[in-house]
Amino acid sequence: MKLQTLKPVAFLGSDATATIHKLYQLEQRFLPLEVPNHSKLERVIAGLEPLGFLGAIVVGSPSTELNALVERKTHSAERAGAIDAVIVSSGSLGTNTLEDSLVSTLETVRYRGVGGHCVVLGGGAVAFAATQLARTGFKTMTFAAPDRPAAEKLARAVPAGVTTRALTFEEPSLLDALERADLLVHCSPDVYLDARHLQPYHTLLEAHSETSLAVGLERAGGNVIGFKLSNAHHLAAQLEFVTSIKFNPASLM
Repeated sequence: MKLQTLKPVAFLGSDATATIHKLYQLEQRFLPLEVPNHSKLERVIAGLEPLGFLGAIVVGSPSTELNALVERKTHSAERAGAIDAVIVSSGSLGTNTLEDSLVSTLETVRYRGVGGHCVVLGGGAVAFAATQLARTGFKTMTFAAPDRPAAEKLARAVPAGVTTRALTFEEPSLLDALERADLLVHCSPDVYLDARHLQPYHTLLEAHSETSLAVGLERAGGNVIGFKLSNAHHLAAQLEFVTSIKFNPASLM
């Protein structure tokens, strides 16, 4: 298929180059195009449909800026207040695929959260998406964020039936939560955790980026669900929403 006949998809974000390079190595069924970081998002979104684009994908954390730029939003985008993929057939529709992709990442490695304890480390859009990990059956979810209001906002977003706790990084009770935790979810770059608090029974999910916590936990004998896997699931979900093409996450790692 000639490149001229392929429908383009806009990729937004500072890490878009690496993602596009990866996609070019696969069978071409659409044309990935990088949008420069200095571009005004309002003009980008407004120009997608007239220029024949299928839509846009945000590389990295979902964008709160896109909320005001799309005409319609899915329930997941409304709940999260952030968007990571947009389609432009008969108007713009934004969604947030990160919630479901984090759940599917756990399912892929056959991690069972039923009756367990989860500690979400960090704030922002990625931490908000992690609130939906409650759907995998956790008994409790603790949110450790930079400040108490941010942690409480995350706790309120958890589906009913799960016991929640809101803490800051500095509170001594975080150590108790870590001691009881089964799953640790790393959600933002400002998270610092002393490696001495990592235990062999911990599993770490890198939801935001690769982190030194993974090295410390592996040394302690614990299990790491790496960012390459969670990111591949995220990209696969975004691509399916925008292009209707199902990708095997393994091919996107």
